[in-house]
Amino acid sequence: MAIREILVTIDSAASVAQLLPPAAALAKAHGARLTGLCASGYPAEAAYGDLSGWMQLVEAYLDAQRAEASSAEAAFRQELAQHQLAGDWIYRESNPTDTATALAALYDLVVVGQPNPDAESTGTPVLRPEGVVLECGRPVLIVPYAGSFAALGQRVLVAWNGSREAARALHDAMFVMQDAAAVTVLAVGPGAPDAGAASVSAGDVADALVRRGITATAETETAGDIGIEDLVLSRAADLGADLLVMGAYGHSRLREYVLGGVSRGIFQHMTLPVLMTH
Repeated sequence: MAIREILVTIDSAASVAQLLPPAAALAKAHGARLTGLCASGYPAEAAYGDLSGWMQLVEAYLDAQRAEASSAEAAFRQELAQHQLAGDWIYRESNPTDTATALAALYDLVVVGQPNPDAESTGTPVLRPEGVVLECGRPVLIVPYAGSFAALGQRVLVAWNGSREAARALHDAMFVMQDAAAVTVLAVGPGAPDAGAASVSAGDVADALVRRGITATAETETAGDIGIEDLVLSRAADLGADLLVMGAYGHSRLREYVLGGVSRGIFQHMTLPVLMTH
């Protein structure tokens, strides 16, 4: 898959510093354009507030959001100039998750930030990365809120379980694995597969990658007392991986986005950028 257009979701000038380095590294490596997206919906309290003060509340909120977006745009364009990259900026006064999900259809890759669990809630709409992952139909790169990730894709860990989501993530990540120094395909399960069951092993995947000219090896681990997500992140640290590739499992119900157990664990505790596809 060729990467020519990357959408980066930004909610503040601070998030530019978090998300631009890895996004810029991918853009430079693949000759891609970066588009920054900043979206802000109406304040959550507006619908329940005093009618007489409703418009004042909304206008004050939107003025503050426009000022924040202006600062973020300045920081974004400064980063583009520093990295000598082409790009654009989009500002929308609409729900951040819905806006990113809709616009993702126009891009090859979406970059979002992992939410900081210690950040104070402001009661205003915020982008929900899990919603974007599960609904947008595009590969999504999630960047941890803590740490520096100026480069990625030299040592890649692929979490494999033979599912449709894992297969999509594998092929969506081909563009970065083609240039990787090493790719490890890791299968983690509760035990040996059923005899006679149709399956594709980690070794099969590694062999297929090697046939594509990618340096790849396979590992198979059995999950014991440690959770699968903890084992995957532990192996990523052992291998010095700078990118984890995996399928995202979950569903949306009444617009409440729910990630499956392993996906949720990785999402909450990631220590490296994760390329997810649903």
